[in-house]
Amino acid sequence: MNKFFLYLLIVLLVAGGMVWSVKNKAKIFPKEPVAQFTFNCDGNKSIDATFYGGKIIEIQPGEPPIPTGSVKLKLSDGRRLELSQTISASGVRYANSDESFVFWNKGDAVLVLENNTEKDYTNCLIQYLD
Repeated sequence: MNKFFLYLLIVLLVAGGMVWSVKNKAKIFPKEPVAQFTFNCDGNKSIDATFYGGKIIEIQPGEPPIPTGSVKLKLSDGRRLELSQTISASGVRYANSDESFVFWNKGDAVLVLENNTEKDYTNCLIQYLD
């Protein structure tokens, strides 16, 4: 292989690596959490929640907001979920893509709905450390 093709190959590999890193930046450099809380629920259950802010998307007057935040949950039953922020009339609401799991934060409390029913995680309140 002559030097020209070797240099061309190196340039293409470096450029391809740069494109890949830009497209996968969110995976390489995860966004910083804006808050972390533990919520204690009935039945000695708990939820660890890490909240992430999203980018601000400008909208036209009269248009609904476009939520871009997310939350990562660690449930005391071992499940781990990452939910996207959705539109809410009050509080901050997060849900998975089919809305079968909803985590709704209102002040010091959260409402957890699974298939539109509050069942496993009820009366969840923020845990304050003394």
